[in-house]
Amino acid sequence: MQKAAADSSLFLFTLLAVGVGGSGLALVGIWVETRLEQNARRVFSGVLCSCLGVASAVLWGLHQPWAIVGPVLALGAATLAVCTVQTALARRWANRLYGPVSIWTLLLVVSPLFSLLYARHVNKADPRSVLLAAPDPTIRKEPTDPRAVTDQGREIELFHYGSVHSLERLETAVIELAGFSYEVIRIQGPSPDSNCHGWVFTGGLYCVASEQVDAILTDNGYRPVEQAEGGDLIIYSDDSGLPAHSGVVRFVTEDGRVLVESKWGPLGVFLHAPETQPFSRQFSFWRSPRAGHRLHVLPMASAVE
Repeated sequence: MQKAAADSSLFLFTLLAVGVGGSGLALVGIWVETRLEQNARRVFSGVLCSCLGVASAVLWGLHQPWAIVGPVLALGAATLAVCTVQTALARRWANRLYGPVSIWTLLLVVSPLFSLLYARHVNKADPRSVLLAAPDPTIRKEPTDPRAVTDQGREIELFHYGSVHSLERLETAVIELAGFSYEVIRIQGPSPDSNCHGWVFTGGLYCVASEQVDAILTDNGYRPVEQAEGGDLIIYSDDSGLPAHSGVVRFVTEDGRVLVESKWGPLGVFLHAPETQPFSRQFSFWRSPRAGHRLHVLPMASAVE
């Protein structure tokens, strides 16, 4: 709570120093440049620049955060620019384009604009906080849930996710933190009905546990292949070699680039390159002579005993 209060105070100081302080300083500077004599203008800008410079150095020496040092230093830099333009050499070359009044006017425009952009940036939700606040999805199993079987008759348990809140926000946070905002195409929104394996093996109707993927691959005649083709499976593995994620190869270009469709847990379904997902960098392609990837889903009464 104390940290949040401190962050709010720093945020308010930055807004006031740059937005209000910068605009006020600019108005005073414009008045000085248009009403006072040249020597008075030089004294004003020189004293102001020195004061702001000393204040910045003192704050830096006291190990104050950049949210405090930065605004003071920025205003000092603006007054330093005015002092520089007021010298004879600078006036000779740039006074018409970058005169003191022009600099003060620029500060008057930039200060409130910066404050607005800074406020928007600071108030933007931190994706890390969204991830930290999101509870792990629970598993919901009902006695009436059907069972699935492989081609060899092995029973595969199906389930759904329990209540999962704020899936849209969670999905946005995952994509933003991973840097995938412009690298994936979402083709379906979040849903707790299935996970990645359930999307592949049940058509998105149920979830399938990662521990059962190897059994499905074995029983349904899948074999690893080097070159992917449309319709193949892609299986991602964790560091121990166990399945961590799965998807379906949708497109393979002439130069060998692969586009995968996969569901990211309870989040959405995406088209992406094999490497563009948050689960694993280790993957392999699998192919089976069977038609499609779906398991045989049976009603509860017909489940294998």
